[in-house]
Amino acid sequence: MRDRFGLRALGEIPYPPDNPRFAARIALGRLIFFDPILGGEKDVACGTCHHPGFAFADGRQFGAGASGTGLGPDRVVSASLLTGLPIGLEPRNSPTVLNAAFNADEGGLPSHTGFQFWDGRVRGLEEQARVPITSRVEMAGDAYPAEAARDSVVARLRGVAEYVRLFREAFPAEAAGLAGSEVVSMDTYGRAVAAYERELVTRSTPFDRYADGENGALTQQQKLGLEVFFTKARCSSCHGGPIFSDFRFHVLGVPQEGEGKSVIPGDDTGREEHTSSTADRYAFRTPSLRNVQLTAPYMHDGVFATLDEVVRFYDRGARPRHPAVSDGRLDPLVREPLSLTDEEVKALVDFLEALTDPGNSLDPTLLTVPASVPSGLTPVFGLKAP
Repeated sequence: MRDRFGLRALGEIPYPPDNPRFAARIALGRLIFFDPILGGEKDVACGTCHHPGFAFADGRQFGAGASGTGLGPDRVVSASLLTGLPIGLEPRNSPTVLNAAFNADEGGLPSHTGFQFWDGRVRGLEEQARVPITSRVEMAGDAYPAEAARDSVVARLRGVAEYVRLFREAFPAEAAGLAGSEVVSMDTYGRAVAAYERELVTRSTPFDRYADGENGALTQQQKLGLEVFFTKARCSSCHGGPIFSDFRFHVLGVPQEGEGKSVIPGDDTGREEHTSSTADRYAFRTPSLRNVQLTAPYMHDGVFATLDEVVRFYDRGARPRHPAVSDGRLDPLVREPLSLTDEEVKALVDFLEALTDPGNSLDPTLLTVPASVPSGLTPVFGLKAP
């Protein structure tokens, strides 16, 4: 089946020319990632919604960021401590950061300028890292308006002597021409966080071992699921290649739950909110299936709790469906029922679980929340990846 379906393991990480792999930069990015200094009210970090204990997601239907307490499904969002106003939940499910280094561009190839977020509104991990700090519900809270968030975060980082030292070590070329804390900028901040995120690549799955020639890496049930994945279920039409995604934007008609991210209350029109093109209405980026067993719930709004539910949604020809998505608007790849047997559904789910690597191929330090961070604030709990 390797030759028949063109199976292959992940290739090399696509690094940007201005952000090559550099150990000091990765170490700095890890500290920033778990430091609540990024939160407007200093109560949330990147690692709150992308925690190693939840496969760098959060195990929730909707992210719970600013003004929250707890972690993962137990996190509760209340009112801003500064204004007393309710903050609310994020309108979409938090995607995992694992393997985001391989997000692809419009050509479908992994790229350092690959699409980020469910709607692809920014390109590359560097730019992605600069967005959540400006969102009231994600990180900013009521500490400052969105337009002041980036300057405020830079000022905070510049005010911590240890961060200034670490930035100068992580960006020696930039530091050579700048005095003191000036090396700390939104540019170097984004590059540091991206440097850490880009190393979170999982390569040691049963599938990878099978693709590399280890016949016993997959069970017979998983091999049946692999066959179904590439043939009858047509999953590979969108979830192809070693990253298991085409990174294109598809209209799947997923039922909407939550308030959504749209000018229409209670709805989410997907990529259209970014492009203003009606052709992109209800289109969302295809996620990678790597580690999908660990990142429930599923879809942009977390509407499906299990992989079995996801498979059966496609098996029914994308039903139940969003009422505003007609057959004509639905992606042709998912319009028709698949007529899978219960045995095939189970085998397919078993194969998807063979795409799981909880991090055995990674440096354990990358998967561990630091015991302390330079700000002196409490890092995002001390859990390690399962």
